[in-house]
Amino acid sequence: MPTVKLYPGWVLAACLTSMTATAQPIPVTLDSDISLDCQAIQTEQARLKETIAAGNNDPSIGKAAAAGTANAGAQLAGSIAAQSAGIFGSLGGLLSKAAGSVAQQQVEERLAPDALSVQHAKQAQARTDFLSKLSQAKACRANDASFAGSPLSSAEFAALSSGPSAGVVKPLTAAAAADALAQPVTLLAQPLTFEGDLKLGGKRFYLAEFRVLYEVAGEVAARTNAGYMPGTNYGATSSRIKYQVPQVDVAALQALTDKAFTDFQQRLQGAGVTLEPTDAFISQHGAVYPATEAGSTVDSPVYVEENLGHTERKYMVFAPTGMKLQPRGFAGLGAGNIGTRMDWVKNKFEGLNVGVALNFTALETSGSGSSILHRDGASTSAQPVMSIATPSGSVVAQGHVDAGALYMPKPTVVPGDFAKMRETGGFDTQKDAGVKGLQMLGNLMGVAANKSKTVEMALDLDGPTTTRLALQAFSTFNQSLVDKIKAGL
Repeated sequence: MPTVKLYPGWVLAACLTSMTATAQPIPVTLDSDISLDCQAIQTEQARLKETIAAGNNDPSIGKAAAAGTANAGAQLAGSIAAQSAGIFGSLGGLLSKAAGSVAQQQVEERLAPDALSVQHAKQAQARTDFLSKLSQAKACRANDASFAGSPLSSAEFAALSSGPSAGVVKPLTAAAAADALAQPVTLLAQPLTFEGDLKLGGKRFYLAEFRVLYEVAGEVAARTNAGYMPGTNYGATSSRIKYQVPQVDVAALQALTDKAFTDFQQRLQGAGVTLEPTDAFISQHGAVYPATEAGSTVDSPVYVEENLGHTERKYMVFAPTGMKLQPRGFAGLGAGNIGTRMDWVKNKFEGLNVGVALNFTALETSGSGSSILHRDGASTSAQPVMSIATPSGSVVAQGHVDAGALYMPKPTVVPGDFAKMRETGGFDTQKDAGVKGLQMLGNLMGVAANKSKTVEMALDLDGPTTTRLALQAFSTFNQSLVDKIKAGL
């Protein structure tokens, strides 16, 4: 990439110092952001990180610089006081450790940021969050610095840079979603990418299932283990964010599911794809995988969970009104009805399952490791980002006999501002007087303090924008899938 190229984001980043000095606010978005490429986004985020760190008085998540400086102060004070050990014996050693603890506390207090720095840190964090959404929307690659990113249309950038962050969130209810469901749908700029094969040519087949998963809760965690080196003791750190959508409106999600299913049927018909009537086909030829379970209802919601180690997501499962779902166990659908399967092979019959998941968050974690190697401590992040993905432990399309299967290798981000996350509770060891007292006693015994923080958050979905973006995602998914089905006939 040419070194003479000037990025608008760099100009802003370079001016952050002067903005701080003059108390000018840091904007969340700029009109010129549409021209930022992936490298420019990453560069500006790195600059903003310094502003965030300068105004962050919370060392429990992703910040150990202050603690490291305080530890240096403690060691200095301790070494000076240790000279008294030869005079006062064991009492001198105790005084040494006590002096170190007091010095550490004093240094931490002196490192606390002023009000202006805290304000700028919040503004810088808001802009960093937007840049993260922009990066995801442009499909930037962490392992490919030369990739400029996928271009966004003016409409996509406008949707990304406006939304709940500019005003009050209107809750996602059936009434709030109704207008958005009635509006024309514009597909995403790029079709979805599927991998695998789906070969239905020469077969009679019916649609057995249209399964939709909506993320409603989850958590992301990270930790570092305590480490010990000669003369130095590093405590363990733990970071965890738990979130959930408060008061999920089942009726609104059911209406969205029904609309997505209707859209899929219309696109199949428009492509000339003929489906066998479900009830008549099953009545005459049976089913390899009988559909016997209901999707979520107001009285009986259905959930599935996805656990990837450091991240967990909880989904509410829906089916179109009047459709049943197939039961799943730890091995998925299982073998099904073997006799019916053999009969279908001979007669070239097939059943088709379709499934899709809608995520409402982007989760980041530093994982796990030693505090010696990870001096910044454990770090986690959860941001409202919509993406469409393969359902947990499943595929997006699957035949019942030998038609094959399709899946999406990675989630596709849906650009747009549709939700807010707000803190509702949690626990921080550094803000608990009792824990701080125990940590001081530990310091007297030469043991570094362990730090832990759990943040509980509510994910507030804006009804109109969430519905509009979700329908855009589903319609793009439907069209991409219909294209693959058509190609396999």
